[in-house]
Amino acid sequence: MKKENKNKQIEATINENNEMGVFEHRTIREEHMYRDEILDRIKVVPLLGDSTEITVEMAAEYYMVPVDTIKTVIKRHRDEFNDYAEIRVLKGKSLKEFCQVHDEPRKIISAKVRSLQIVNRRGLLRLGMLLTESKVGKSVRHYLLNAEEATPKQIAIWAAKREIARTERKQLTDAIKEFYEGNMKDTHAYTNFTQLVYKVCFDKNKKELMNVYDLDEKDSLRDAMTTEDLKKVVQAEKTISVLVKLGKGYPEIKDELLKNKHKFQ
Repeated sequence: MKKENKNKQIEATINENNEMGVFEHRTIREEHMYRDEILDRIKVVPLLGDSTEITVEMAAEYYMVPVDTIKTVIKRHRDEFNDYAEIRVLKGKSLKEFCQVHDEPRKIISAKVRSLQIVNRRGLLRLGMLLTESKVGKSVRHYLLNAEEATPKQIAIWAAKREIARTERKQLTDAIKEFYEGNMKDTHAYTNFTQLVYKVCFDKNKKELMNVYDLDEKDSLRDAMTTEDLKKVVQAEKTISVLVKLGKGYPEIKDELLKNKHKFQ
């Protein structure tokens, strides 16, 4: 049986008691991800000026759940949010610039906070499909399953955007893998250069970045990185690759990159 027909059968048997179970299937969630316009029909989405992104705190306000609940859902399903660039983690320069433009983050975060997670509208919609204890989330799921069917054009546009996002992320992760397999032949060099990349791109070491992304030791930092952060890593590693091929040693490369780290952040 084709996957599409199977999904139709799943949706055909839904009722108020099992509609959350329907959205436990990632394939079902993907079929509805282009419908972010329904968010405003259910409840007014909080805005940050003319930005289409909101903070995790604002997402919690929209769904009327604790902030920690939103963070937990994001952590459990980070691969989904990352695959389609639905979430960003702001740090350093990007966080400072974001807060200079928008007043709301300055009300939410303190001077001690060194990172801020923000989600776009599709990320907000995905949260609604995943939040089991939210009444607003329940309304989102109910609306999605009872809304009129999408036009072929809507489906085609979303499928294209989804594939572009997936392809871009795969190219970035492949470039990172190729760099270390092609240039870093020993464990010591690998460790030194990975820590250098993190310092240059984010002003943090691996342990500090794991905390930013709220990861455990067993979790993969690279898999958790947003597309935006992966781009920074690839840019830094391409620069290192050129310097390695020019015969420069680690001390020279470290000095060169740290002097020019503003170009990578």
